[in-house]
Amino acid sequence: MSDVNIRLLKNIAEDYKLLEKWYQEEEIYSSFEQRQLSYKEIKEKYYPRTLKTAKVPVYMIEYKKRPVGIIQYKLVDDEDKELYHLKGNYIYEIDVFIGELNEHNKGIGSSAINKLSKFLYQEKNAELLVMCPLKNNQIAINCYKKCGFYIKNYFNTKDTIGMIQTYALMVNEK
Repeated sequence: MSDVNIRLLKNIAEDYKLLEKWYQEEEIYSSFEQRQLSYKEIKEKYYPRTLKTAKVPVYMIEYKKRPVGIIQYKLVDDEDKELYHLKGNYIYEIDVFIGELNEHNKGIGSSAINKLSKFLYQEKNAELLVMCPLKNNQIAINCYKKCGFYIKNYFNTKDTIGMIQTYALMVNEK
């Protein structure tokens, strides 16, 4: 979709205020962070991700030149490889959400995932891409399937607030 672009998240109030707005939406935070985040918490979490040395680079998803969500990636560490039962050196995990609820179901998320996937395979030598939606997040699972991911297995782990949740491990191979 040519109307969708991704750009690095900027260390500016405008980007943080959008994240704060999106994190107030139950439909967003219940699947992504499991709680609402304040402006201060957002800045503390995302400021390091705006730096060139970020281990988890975050990109703003723009639709028709307007920010509508975020997508980020990280190199999967040994602990997560063990949890996911995966082997390899260049396995990347992608997280995404469309924060503007009126922009859901337009293909924006899948377009952003496809753009980032292409970048990871071509520029970061990715061997495998993974996404880990909550098992009951059927909207996300359907979106990821459209992008060539499939469910490899399910696993239980603590979420960001310490509750045990079941996640679907979805993978996309070159």
